[in-house]
Amino acid sequence: MGFNRVLTPDDLKRGDLAEVGWHPMEVIDYSDKDADTDGSNNSVFQFKIIDGNSKGVICQKLFNEKALGFGKALWTTFGFPKDEQGNMALSSDLFRKTIGFKLMGYIKRGKSNKGNEFNDIVDFKPLT
Repeated sequence: MGFNRVLTPDDLKRGDLAEVGWHPMEVIDYSDKDADTDGSNNSVFQFKIIDGNSKGVICQKLFNEKALGFGKALWTTFGFPKDEQGNMALSSDLFRKTIGFKLMGYIKRGKSNKGNEFNDIVDFKPLT
């Protein structure tokens, strides 16, 4: 029994809390995950802060398929197109294509239902 693993500097940064405020970020990963409650799809984006005092900190943002409207600022920042009626067609394939995209994310301190603090990305805008 047991394990053997080398932790990279990126692994060690996953638990760090970033300063509250705007940070330049890059999308470093995207995945789909079933929600524990009802099996609906959760779209999970991984972001890495690319500059400043919190450089290297990795954060994630989850959007459930039932409430994709909460991602409006992110979808707009990505430049996803709308049709003539203002509809935006979203998909896992489209989300995967955002890996490598650089943008600004506003982080505030979140708290899990277990009381653990985390980096909560609450707003997005284009990289300046």
